[in-house]
Amino acid sequence: MVMVEKGNFCWKIEVREDSEPFLARIIIADDWDGRPENARRLFEEIFDKWPKGRRVKFIITCGGFIQFDWPEFISRKDIGDNKNPDGKVVGVLVREAEKCARSVLTEGLRSKLREVTDYITLGVDSYKEKISMTKNYIGQPHIELVFLVDLRSDEFYWTGKSYPTANQQNGLVRIADLRTHFFDLSIGKVMVLGCHDLTIFNPRSKNAKGWRKEVNEEFRKLAQEEKPKIVLQHPHTTVKVRTWLNAWSCLKKTLPSVEKYAGAGRYYEPHRRRSEYDDLDDVLMHTKCGDTIDFIVYLRNRK
Repeated sequence: MVMVEKGNFCWKIEVREDSEPFLARIIIADDWDGRPENARRLFEEIFDKWPKGRRVKFIITCGGFIQFDWPEFISRKDIGDNKNPDGKVVGVLVREAEKCARSVLTEGLRSKLREVTDYITLGVDSYKEKISMTKNYIGQPHIELVFLVDLRSDEFYWTGKSYPTANQQNGLVRIADLRTHFFDLSIGKVMVLGCHDLTIFNPRSKNAKGWRKEVNEEFRKLAQEEKPKIVLQHPHTTVKVRTWLNAWSCLKKTLPSVEKYAGAGRYYEPHRRRSEYDDLDDVLMHTKCGDTIDFIVYLRNRK
């Protein structure tokens, strides 16, 4: 590992490489502020450290990898029912998020990354003070999106969280159109999930009631119809193996079409002691099916 000083951070990037990787994951093993300029610099450094002769189909990031400012002119009244929000408001938020994503993946950077991958996924959240986790109450209006960037055509596609945690369901601008999670790519059908969306496939989620039950059933039915080959999840944090283990296991049984999957969350939780984390090797192994290149990023703030 080599220490790299960029802006307010010192970075150490460790590269772990399987024999036949189909995608690369950026795993940030510390706190992360989501600033676009830091994300751009990190991509530049990862490109510089890329294993020679290797090429993957995807590079994936965590949920909230970058954050953008919530437009001041959008109020709760404008949103309407945040579980089924006004489409025009969602459109405005998506455009603001895309501007932020493009500020990270500049034309020059996209040209470089095109040498090593076909697609990139970016977790893009509107700014909020807390990381999205089950136990964190987040009542302020916010949106959590994922952009799928096709580097060959320079197209930016999007989806977003459709199944919020109970503690954020009154603030999250939910993506009600579940079809946005499915993409027809040259390698086949890909399903892209926000962090908590994966819990739809957790066996316990079948006990959901009301609108959650409806979303759960609709999503499962749609996924069975779409028959995705690859599933990409974008958790905000993952420090325990069991967080997603049952959901991944049930997903494979529910969707036999799935050949490969992976998630890339921060290996960091601000309110949990490090001694309580599961071993990083175990976390990485249990959040994928298929070979990967993992870029483990260790940060130290230089304030």
